[in-house]
Amino acid sequence: MKLLITTDFSVNSKGAIRFAKSLAKQSSDIEATFYHSVHFMKPTAWSDAFFKSYKEEEIERLTVELKKFVFSTIGQDKDNFTNVKFVIDSAISTEKDILRYAEKNKIDFICIATQGAGLLRKIMGTHTSYIVNNSRIPVMVIPSHYRAKTLKKVTYLSDFENLKKELDMVSKNMGTVKCSIDVLHYSSIILDKTNFERNIALFETEEYKDIKLNIIKNNLEFSLVERISQFATKSKPELLIMFTKREKSFFETIFLPSKSAELTYTTKVPVLIYSK
Repeated sequence: MKLLITTDFSVNSKGAIRFAKSLAKQSSDIEATFYHSVHFMKPTAWSDAFFKSYKEEEIERLTVELKKFVFSTIGQDKDNFTNVKFVIDSAISTEKDILRYAEKNKIDFICIATQGAGLLRKIMGTHTSYIVNNSRIPVMVIPSHYRAKTLKKVTYLSDFENLKKELDMVSKNMGTVKCSIDVLHYSSIILDKTNFERNIALFETEEYKDIKLNIIKNNLEFSLVERISQFATKSKPELLIMFTKREKSFFETIFLPSKSAELTYTTKVPVLIYSK
C-alpha cells in the first residue's frame, strides 16, 4: 500500500502523519512518502545558475527539516516504517502538483489532514475540496487532532449502487490492516426491489458472512450527515469509507454544511473517499 502523506509543517498537518503511523503499525505492506511542496520564485536580479544552486540548497535543507518534523511526530514508532521517502517538490499549484506526483508515482492513497472542529466545512475548504473532487486516487481525510489508534473497525457507507464491486475494493484494501468491516445503508423508497434483495443476499454468502450489514430507515427529521454522525457515535468506527461521484452535486449532497451537522459530527473519525 503506497501512501502519499502531505504536510506543510503545521501542527494541523500532524493528523495525517499520525494516521499513517497507525496503518504502519498494523501492516508491513506500507510504503510511505512524506510530501511537502514549495514554490520558488526567481528574483529578476539572480542569474539562472545562482537560482538553480539556491533551489538545490533549499530542497536539501527542507528535506532535513521534513525528516525531523515527521520523526518527531511519529516518535518511537518510526521503525514501523520500513519503506519511507521524503519528498520536497518544487510546485506552482500545491493541489495540482500533489495529484500530479501521486499519479506519476502510482500512489494508492493520498493522506491529507483537515483543520478544525467542522469536518464538513473544512472538507469543502479550498485545498482538500480540490483534491477530493479532482483525484482519481482515493483520498484519506484525517482530522488535525487525530491521535494514533488501532484500526479495529471501519464503516463503509453504501448507497447500494455497485455494492459488490465497491465492497470487494474495501475488503482488499482493508485486508492489509486486518480490521472488521461494517456496511451502513440508509433505506428510503426502494425503486429497484430486485437489486435491493440481491444486495441483501450478498451478506448471506460465505465470502461476505463476516461483514455486518446495517440498514437504517431514513428519518427526514435529520440530514444525512446528522444520521451518519449518530451512527458513528454509537458504533465508534476508526474509519468511515465512502464512494462519491466526482461531480460536486453528489459530494455536496453528503457533505452539505449545516450548523447542527457541524456541531454533532466532529472530526474524530477519519474519512476515506473513493471516486466512483
